[in-house]
Amino acid sequence: MRFQDVGTELAQINALRDDVMERAFVSLEQRHGTLAAMLVQSLGDRQRAVRWMCRHQNAFGGRTAYELISGGEEDAVWDEIALMGDVPVAARLNSVRMAY
Repeated sequence: MRFQDVGTELAQINALRDDVMERAFVSLEQRHGTLAAMLVQSLGDRQRAVRWMCRHQNAFGGRTAYELISGGEEDAVWDEIALMGDVPVAARLNSVRMAY
């Protein structure tokens, strides 16, 4: 195996990963818009929020925020976002009401 081939393959994998992360965050914005907006606000920019959602978090027992949301544990994600910034409780309550 040549190192040039490894570099090319890694670049392709990274491009695919970035695309999946972006599409996942677009879906989050559509389905949980308030949560996505508060995360962007708390982290300071959208790209940080995109990466944070995919990162395995110690606070989540090594899971990602997407794994928690898909398992019905959205409140745990809200709690972690609240620890990062000044997220109003009313925003969280409105988000929960909109889901039903």
